[in-house]
Amino acid sequence: MLENIEQKKEYLQMYPLLQARIRRYDILTLRNRDKKNKYREMSRQAQTMRDCIEKDIETVRDKRESEVLAQKYLCGLSLEETAEILNYSKRQVERIHIKALENLSPSMEDKDGTGNFTLRPQ
Repeated sequence: MLENIEQKKEYLQMYPLLQARIRRYDILTLRNRDKKNKYREMSRQAQTMRDCIEKDIETVRDKRESEVLAQKYLCGLSLEETAEILNYSKRQVERIHIKALENLSPSMEDKDGTGNFTLRPQ
């Protein structure tokens, strides 16, 4: 389980990378018909990981915390931009962000500390 805030940030920061991988695999599926099953499976795995991050953010109990995480990690906004959207001060959003990370329960884990996240057993 991801215990510290830095590990949780690293986990959430995978989201745009996963989005890019999904697009790449979809393009490769069209260009390489002989490997389309391989690329479809790789795309499916990336989609599953992306969906886990979205679900993890949605399940943070405090809706302000959930929204700050969504704006930052799913939409790619800065904390300052998020503060402007939510009509909070930047400092308030920074506090909410830290609290949200503390309350986040990722459904994936980095077993060996290398940044290779896998689904946690249920």
